[in-house]
Amino acid sequence: MPVDSSPALGPDKTLASLSYAFDLADEASSSSDKPTVPARAQNPPKQQQKQRMTKGAFDAQQNRSRKLAKIGSALRVTYDPKLAFKHPPTAAELTLPMLMAAQTHLGHATSLWNPRNSSYIFGIRDGIHIISLEATFAYLRRASRVVQEVARRGGIILFVGTRDKQEEIVVQAARRAGGYHIFDRWVPGSLTNGQQILGHCRLKVVDVTDTELQQHTALLGGPSGHPVMKPDLVVCLNPLENHVCLHECGLHNVPTIGVIDTDADASWVTYPIPANDDSIRSITLIAGVLGHAGSEGQRQRMESAKSGKATYVTASVQRTLQDLEEMNSLRMEERGGGSREE
Repeated sequence: MPVDSSPALGPDKTLASLSYAFDLADEASSSSDKPTVPARAQNPPKQQQKQRMTKGAFDAQQNRSRKLAKIGSALRVTYDPKLAFKHPPTAAELTLPMLMAAQTHLGHATSLWNPRNSSYIFGIRDGIHIISLEATFAYLRRASRVVQEVARRGGIILFVGTRDKQEEIVVQAARRAGGYHIFDRWVPGSLTNGQQILGHCRLKVVDVTDTELQQHTALLGGPSGHPVMKPDLVVCLNPLENHVCLHECGLHNVPTIGVIDTDADASWVTYPIPANDDSIRSITLIAGVLGHAGSEGQRQRMESAKSGKATYVTASVQRTLQDLEEMNSLRMEERGGGSREE
């Protein structure tokens, strides 16, 4: 049998040891009832640490932050796709990298090639024709010169672009050049049968400073109607879908400017611009350059008008207005001097 070797305790010592054990148990239970405080709460918050930071340590930390901020790369010159729409370049500011960034050099597949565009094609890559950027650059500058001269002489410039997502581009270019725009569709017969289609539209007479002449405008709104005004230049951004428009312009000897892709016929327009007509960036850049050229022509015309000089011949317009006045006076004499209000 095992023998307990521990010494025997007396009754007093036994009671003392038991009371000591019960006291330890009470202290453990009371300490477990108290909520424990997490260790991170004992640390002072960061705001207090900043407040306790001395001025010298704070300045040293700021200097270290400035030095670290200079380390790395900073993008200062970035490409913005909407830059050509908001602030288009002029013909003098146009460069070949701008044309490449706008994807003007990308043509169609070789199976859709039009042989009349052979002089504009640079080569073939992955079955796609590549348009020569030098040809695009030269023809675009020539077209911008034409737009500027027509605007300087007070001509009517019409921008036509009927594809999707071209509405804002066409409107912005026409507004900048002081012209007109069509972005829905070309109504067949607008030139060949314009008297029936556009004869009811309002026409106003202005002087060299674009101030409306109310008296002559009232004469044009008489019962005999007014002759339909035809555009002096048509800028077509998608010739494939507006073949009827270009055909009517050819019948009425209206010069045209068109964006000619590798699948289009360059003989449809008077001043072709070999470029990609499917890319929105390409159309935005080309329309912006032409619109900027038109605004420059309008500025030159207004400067000449302020000095009392007209940049176009006004003799034919004066003769037409005199004929209208004579016809109106004869009509009033036939009716006994009465007037008829429309």
